[in-house]
Amino acid sequence: MSIEKRLVRHVRETTFADLPEEAIDAARREVLWTLGTSVAGAGAPGSDQIVSFVRELGGREESTVIGFGDRVPASVAGLANGAFAKALEYEDKYWMDRGHGYAIGTAVVPAAFAMAERIGNVHGKVFLEAVALATDVQGRIVQSVPTSLNTGWNATYFPASLGAAMAAAKLLRLGEEEFMNAMGLAYAQTTGNYQAQQEGVLGVRLQMGFAVRNGVTSAQLARLGVTGVHHFLTGKYGLYPLFFKSEPLDLDALTRDLGRWYSGIRLGFKAYPCGAVVHPVLDAVLSLVTCNGPSHESIEAVRVYGSTRMTIMVEPREARKNPRNHVDTEFSLPWAVACAIVDHKLSFSHFTDKALRDCRYAELARKVDAYMDDSRAGVYAEIQLTDGRVLRSRAIVAPKGHPENPQSTEEMVERYRDCVKFGPRPLSTQKTELAKDLVLKLQEVPDVSQVIRLLA
Repeated sequence: MSIEKRLVRHVRETTFADLPEEAIDAARREVLWTLGTSVAGAGAPGSDQIVSFVRELGGREESTVIGFGDRVPASVAGLANGAFAKALEYEDKYWMDRGHGYAIGTAVVPAAFAMAERIGNVHGKVFLEAVALATDVQGRIVQSVPTSLNTGWNATYFPASLGAAMAAAKLLRLGEEEFMNAMGLAYAQTTGNYQAQQEGVLGVRLQMGFAVRNGVTSAQLARLGVTGVHHFLTGKYGLYPLFFKSEPLDLDALTRDLGRWYSGIRLGFKAYPCGAVVHPVLDAVLSLVTCNGPSHESIEAVRVYGSTRMTIMVEPREARKNPRNHVDTEFSLPWAVACAIVDHKLSFSHFTDKALRDCRYAELARKVDAYMDDSRAGVYAEIQLTDGRVLRSRAIVAPKGHPENPQSTEEMVERYRDCVKFGPRPLSTQKTELAKDLVLKLQEVPDVSQVIRLLA
């Protein structure tokens, strides 16, 4: 049996009763986080344009655009909601190590809601099945390419259409042949790279929207009998030989402990709304400034020491020190560090065009330098003061939000409450609290459609 068929059979045949409680709980947390951050993402700059495009397309009223309330075809809702889930860089992370990770819930959860609404009357248990299993497989696909960060292919995006297709196909209850076709069709639409982060454009978040749309579309096409390749991972021109032919692979990760261990258990949830590789740095910096720390006026220089994982938020050096727009700020280590030092915290407000006009952040960002060495254990920061003193943090190994330093469900609920205040339109506290309560007992909800509609 091929690896691809074994994965598909695993997803098709596993039921809610087969899932360990920790996998179910991880799926519930993944859903809660994705819904909250998607509402906030719907209120982000650029989201209005996405909704305008969605409205121009029109079509059958199948699935909800979160934050706005429009009812559109499932694949189109997936496009919008996937982009919103990624818009503010506040998503879940499947951590590859203690320094970097990739989003999964931003693909799986919007795809699952889009398809569940299209089908109608999908029970919470069935929904959690789809989320837990699709997350598991997408996590395994990511884990199989441990050096993907070095390639230019972004592991948040290139497997996202496959994860979205898994969730949609599971909910559609496709037969094995149809399911395999869905995955092959999703592979035919696979992409995802770092160039948008380099140029600071809105296309970085739309890569997730495209992936969700493509995954949902693939499942629908397969249901109608359209065929796709079956060796989408390991065939001669499958994902691994074509995208990663020169990279060391861990293909055993695809099936290691399959059905006994679930990738969702390793999902972490960000403590800060920006690129994950800077999170250990932020923990280090904030430990120096939050309790009677120095004022930003008294700082001569800031030095950050970590691994080459930080490269994507440090280089090109001048561009990262001088971000041009709100997208640039989300991927700038100097910017995030400067904002955290000035305000002793980091929030959505720091990653806006308004914040870019604040000379305090801009001037301090230009004083931040990073020194990268892969032999270094953990991340630490030094703040050099104008009076000659140097403050040095302890080494941060696992940042807040990492599975080894997780956010509690209570902390996640508070962050959910913060996020739903930033949507494009005001949502009543009664509705957002009810949505939260339903997610936390999702296995008892007879129709999950009511959850996302409360957030519309």
